Amino acid sequence: MSTLNRRMFVRGAGLVGVTFLGCSRRASSDRPNVLLIMTDQHTDEAMSCTGNPHLETPAMDRIAARGVRFTRSYVTQPLCLPCRSSIQTGRYPHEIGTPTNGTKLNRGYPMLGKLVQAAGYDTAYFGKWHVGTSLEEAGYAVTSSARSDTETAKSTVEFLRTQHEKPFFATASFLNPHDVCQLARQQDLPQGPIPQPPDDPSELPPVPENFEIPESEPAAIRTIQAKNRDFHYPTAEWSDLDWRQYIWGYYRLVEKVDREIGTVLDGLRDAGRESNTIVIFTSDHGEGVASHHWNQKQVLYEQAVRVPLVIAYPLASKPGTTSDALVSTGIDLMPTILGAAGVESPPGPRHGQSVEPLARGSSRAWDRRYVVAETTFGRGARDDGVSGRMLRTERFKYVIYNTGDGREQFFDLNEDPGEMTNLVAEPAYQSELREHRRLISDWASRTNDDFPLVTAV
Repeated sequence: MSTLNRRMFVRGAGLVGVTFLGCSRRASSDRPNVLLIMTDQHTDEAMSCTGNPHLETPAMDRIAARGVRFTRSYVTQPLCLPCRSSIQTGRYPHEIGTPTNGTKLNRGYPMLGKLVQAAGYDTAYFGKWHVGTSLEEAGYAVTSSARSDTETAKSTVEFLRTQHEKPFFATASFLNPHDVCQLARQQDLPQGPIPQPPDDPSELPPVPENFEIPESEPAAIRTIQAKNRDFHYPTAEWSDLDWRQYIWGYYRLVEKVDREIGTVLDGLRDAGRESNTIVIFTSDHGEGVASHHWNQKQVLYEQAVRVPLVIAYPLASKPGTTSDALVSTGIDLMPTILGAAGVESPPGPRHGQSVEPLARGSSRAWDRRYVVAETTFGRGARDDGVSGRMLRTERFKYVIYNTGDGREQFFDLNEDPGEMTNLVAEPAYQSELREHRRLISDWASRTNDDFPLVTAV
């Protein structure tokens, strides 16, 4: 079992650049624990509770049966460090200086862990971090040096079994199904092997309905794919069978991490804390899963930007239900966790809003009109020169890349959920297209984003 490391902090330690320390609106005895469970590279439909017949995820299904599953939950960026940094700050990656992996978070933003810790919570984080600052600076007092998902589960259970005089906010951050990256490259899997896929096509999942590359796709997408075909996207010569075996393997990786999540949930139950703990399950980004001949993430298609979000609230009035509210994990999880813990939000501009009322079963109207995601291809810098922005409203989705021919995409997701028909040039949709250009321009102005957009006229 990995060794827990407790870092002692002065109660109410100052946050860099701000004076707000966080305070509770509830008595300690009234405040619930919060357990955040994260996977890595997990597209939202890769759970059996979504009706997917090609895998079994009993642990994830347990959380969904006790809570609310959000069916339209988006990341702020489909890449590890940028989105994880968003979750810890409630800000978009371009605001906090984390456009890609290998970048450092701009100092001065209130951090989720520090705010909850200053309000009287025990804070703990186990497993993958990959945020542009240290765990200590982010306010996590108990951590583990776990190098595997099994160790992460064991360390989390050890913490759950420990006696706590205060409520806790703990995170169990798992690595899988991220091993799908090595699977595509036919490398050894960091979290251990999975069975060999069947050769019999009848035993494999089909390729997705949106398997083909759409017409009028921005040229930047395939430029990136071709440039990185030896490492990130080694799929150019794959047959349909190769793709189907890849999807099969991906689902086995999801099932593998589901077993570790089950260990954590059993530990929570056995510790007698299930009834007063809010469990939140999500992922940092999705995975292409062969849609549009894409593996990996970073692209702005649905499979990469939409992720699981399930919140099991002990007092939920409608457990086992779904919500179609437009949610952004990078900006909404922070106010959700603060609200659940009874912690005042920090002063200053707010992008996100708490989905806790929806998780409790409130009938309060959800007033968000759209969610936004961004992407920057490359490692550590904009070395590939390609970035993009996405705006999703109730019915439509607008995407724009910064370079190449045909920079824009516009989809009617009601009629075309697979994103196969680009409507940018369709006369009947020009009014809606202009409105979405205007919306993303307003968002860019409000968040100080200098991305080169198309004029909204």
